[in-house]
Amino acid sequence: MSTADLSRAETDAKQLFDRYAATFIELAAAGGTDPAPLLEYFAVPLTVTTGSAHTVLTSAEQLTAGLAHELAALRSLDYGGSKALDPAVRALNERAVTIEVSWARYDRSGTEFQRPRVFYFLARTPDGWRITTSAVLAS
Repeated sequence: MSTADLSRAETDAKQLFDRYAATFIELAAAGGTDPAPLLEYFAVPLTVTTGSAHTVLTSAEQLTAGLAHELAALRSLDYGGSKALDPAVRALNERAVTIEVSWARYDRSGTEFQRPRVFYFLARTPDGWRITTSAVLAS
């Protein structure tokens, strides 16, 4: 495979991730708790790893519940906004891309309260690029 092909895979996957990030930020900052706008960006089974848990979501219902839980958790943190910073995109081949990004999260007063570095694995599916794995990286 040529470098140009890998560059195209990176560009396509990053565009999908950028749309997801914008949707997530808009939904969360507006106080939304319905995860429906986010569902098209993920494929199940989806592996999610945080500092304290490792979960495999095996159904659309579990994915919906997981996203709703994340949105609810942000509400409880007096969430005011977020920025997806410095994404590092790397194509493994034409069907698999990794993205690492820092999420700067702010409360309503504009004070940053969290900056996790998150790893995403994106795969090209029959429906287009989808996030299949995410892991919060150790700081």
